[in-house]
Amino acid sequence: MSTALYGWLECRPQPGHYGTEHATWEPFSEIRHLHWARDYMSWSALFDVRSVESVRALFPERGAPVDMSDTARRDADDFEGHSHSWFSWRELSAVDWNAPCTDGPSRYWVRRWSRTHEGSLVPGGLAALPDELYDSAAAKFGEGNIAPSRWPADGELLLGNEVYRPVVPAYRDLVPTDGPWQPVWNVMGTLSELHGEDNVRLVVWFGG
Repeated sequence: MSTALYGWLECRPQPGHYGTEHATWEPFSEIRHLHWARDYMSWSALFDVRSVESVRALFPERGAPVDMSDTARRDADDFEGHSHSWFSWRELSAVDWNAPCTDGPSRYWVRRWSRTHEGSLVPGGLAALPDELYDSAAAKFGEGNIAPSRWPADGELLLGNEVYRPVVPAYRDLVPTDGPWQPVWNVMGTLSELHGEDNVRLVVWFGG
């Protein structure tokens, strides 16, 4: 069964701006206008949703903010979702995207390297181990060591012009800079310049 992402990007003016002394959160945009991909890989890193292995998620199920905007609250209440969470732009900006998000080599993902015409290898993104390589992994590393996490550190498998190696994934691998979240980050960054890093946040929940 597939899972879908729902939520709102919220903003609040700094006290004193626009004549407001006690600013409240206001809805800015539904997340669907900025992010519509079923990107399970990034959801696992950000929210621990649809994870295929143990990942130290950044903002797992924090619940809905008690002071969320009325519009977002109505949407959340009308939809029987799960895994409600949120984060501010300040919190997102503080993330070390190069830090590992698993405790060791991934049991599911591998790093895919492509061989150039000159013979050198160029690293690519993460990938699931291709089905065609399961027998090769069993033959090379043993029947009980098919998962990449059980390969030796220098283990690798070849498939055409591509090489697959074990990887300890970083958050950036699961949430790439130029991936589906880029429009969301761009808008949040712009709003934070206008209203402050603590006054911009994303509220999310998930459902079928």
